[in-house]
Amino acid sequence: MFTLAHVTHEAVEQIGGIGTVLEGLMISPEYQKRVKRSILIGPMMGHDQVDPQSRLGEHGTVLYSSVDNIDELGLADKFRPIEWAFNVAIVYGKRTYDQPSQNRKGEAEVILIDVFRVNKDRLNVFKHRLWETFGLNSSLYENAWDYEEYTRLAEPAYYALRSLLTDDDLPCTLFSHEFMGMPAALKAIMDGGENFRTVYHAHECPTARRIVEDHEGHDSMFYSVMDCARKMNLYVEDIFGPLDHNLRHALASRAHLCDGIIAVGDRTRDELKFLNHHFDDKPVTLVYNGLPTHKTTLKIRNHARKQLAAYAATLVGFTPDVLMTHVTRPVISKALWRDLQVCDELDSRLGAQNKKGVLFILTSAGGVRRPQDINSMVKHYGWPRHHRHDYPDLVGPEIDLNNDIHSFNETHANIQVILVNQFGWDAKRLGPNLPADMDFASLRSATDVEFGMAVYEPFGISPLEPLACGAICVISNVCGCEGFVRHATGSKATPNVLVGDYTEHNGNQSLEHFRQIGQHQRDAIEKRIAVELADALIKNLPNNDKERQALIRSGQALVKKMGWDQVVIEGLAPLLEDIQ
Repeated sequence: MFTLAHVTHEAVEQIGGIGTVLEGLMISPEYQKRVKRSILIGPMMGHDQVDPQSRLGEHGTVLYSSVDNIDELGLADKFRPIEWAFNVAIVYGKRTYDQPSQNRKGEAEVILIDVFRVNKDRLNVFKHRLWETFGLNSSLYENAWDYEEYTRLAEPAYYALRSLLTDDDLPCTLFSHEFMGMPAALKAIMDGGENFRTVYHAHECPTARRIVEDHEGHDSMFYSVMDCARKMNLYVEDIFGPLDHNLRHALASRAHLCDGIIAVGDRTRDELKFLNHHFDDKPVTLVYNGLPTHKTTLKIRNHARKQLAAYAATLVGFTPDVLMTHVTRPVISKALWRDLQVCDELDSRLGAQNKKGVLFILTSAGGVRRPQDINSMVKHYGWPRHHRHDYPDLVGPEIDLNNDIHSFNETHANIQVILVNQFGWDAKRLGPNLPADMDFASLRSATDVEFGMAVYEPFGISPLEPLACGAICVISNVCGCEGFVRHATGSKATPNVLVGDYTEHNGNQSLEHFRQIGQHQRDAIEKRIAVELADALIKNLPNNDKERQALIRSGQALVKKMGWDQVVIEGLAPLLEDIQ
C-alpha cells in the first residue's frame, strides 16, 4: 500500500486535464487497492472567501484552517510552527470524488498553502540551494508568478506533508504534476532521504508545446525535425538554441532527477527524451489517461441524435443527416481550422449522396455565460447561429474563429458550422431552443463524428469521449491518445478512430529541410490529409441502425481496454513498485 502526494494547481478545482486525471485515479478500485493515502497539495486560491468550507471546493471538508480558526483534529501543534517559520497559512481537509454514472467514488486529503506573504529570507536560501545543487537560476524567473508561486510553495508543502505522515506511511512518493511540482520534488530530493521518492508526471512537455504553437509550421515542422534530430543524437537546444529563459523548460528539463518519470502519451515521452542527454538512460513510463465509460444503447443514441438534429434544424433550417462535434478550448494547439478543412472536402461528398451535415464547435473564451444573457442573445439575434462582438457574446479568440466559420457557411451548401461559445450543454445554458432533457451526455451520445486534429495534444481525453457511444473520433497522429488506441487494438485499424498524419516522412530529406517547413508546406500537407479524412469518413459513416449498432459495439469494446483500471494495472502500479 503506497502513500502518494500529488503537487498540482488542480488540488481543489478541476481546471483542465490534470484534474480529470486525478479524479480518474481516485475513483479507480485498482488505485484504491494499492494506495492507502492520497494527499493533494497546491497553492491556496481565493483566500478572501467568506465561507470557510468553500476553500476546498464543493465536495471538500475543511478540518484545519489558520485563516478561519478551524482545527477539528488538533493539528495546530503540527502546522503552526511551519506557518510561523515560512509566514504562510495552511488549510487542510478532505475532498470526495463521486461519479454515479460509473458507480465509483473516491477520497483524497488536501493541503492548501497561502504563499502570498512568504518569508523572503528563507525563500532566498532555498533558491540559493537550488542553484548550488541543480544549477537552477531562479533570478531569471522572479518576475514570473508561475515560477515564484511554486518555489514559495515547495518548502512549507514539504514540511506540512512530512508532519502528517507516520512511519507506516513512509516512504511517500511525491508526484510533480507538470513543472509546477518540480520545486517541491527538488526539495524532497535534497532533504527527503529514504523517506521520499519522486515522480515527474508529464501531462505535456512545455518546451515542445511552446515551439509547436509559436512556429507557423506547427506539428508538421516540429515532429519531422525531432524525429530526424534524434537519429543524429541531437537535442532540442542543438536545433532551437538556448531555452533556459523559458522557466517551464528549465524545470521540465530537470525531471530526470526524479526517481521515476511518467508520460501520458508516446509523443510526450519522445519530447522529454529530446530535452537533453540526461534522459538518454532514464526510463520514461507510459501511463496513458483512462477514458470514462458512457452507458449508451442504440435506443439512447437514436433519441439523442433526434434531439440534436431537431436543435440543429432550428438553427440552420434543415435537418442534418450527419452530426459532428468538437468540444475543446479555443487555443491554437487545438487546430480548429483543420475541422473546416475536412468539412470543406466533406461538403461535396455529402452533396453527392444527397445528405447534409452540421458541425457544433463547443468552446468558450469567456467562461460560463449567464442564463439571462443567453436567453437575450437567442431572442434578439438568434444565437448561437449568429453572433455579435463583445461580451456576453464573442470575446478573444472566439472572434477570429467565428469569422472563419461565417466565411465557411457562406460558401458551403451541405455542411453548416455552429459556434457554441458556452460551457455546458443544457437548456439553462443554451436557451429554450435546446430540448429540455438534453445534457452533455446526450451530446456525446448523439454525435456521429468528434474532431480533435490538434497540432499539440499530449493525450486528449475529450476527442475520445464519445468513443463508447459509437462516434467516429478523428484525431491527429501527434495526439497522445493515438498511441493508446494503437496499444488497445494491437496496432490494428478500427472504424471508430481515424488518424490524420500531418508530419513529413521523407527520409531522404535533410534536417535543414524539415526546419524550413512553414505555413506554405503545412497548408499543402493539411490539404492532402483533409482529402484522406473526408474519404475515410464517407466510407465509415453509418447509414442505418445496424451500422450504428456495430460502431457502438466496437467502440465500447475498445473503451473497455482503455479505462482507468487498466491504466493503473499496466502503467502506474509497476512504476511505483520499481521505485520503491
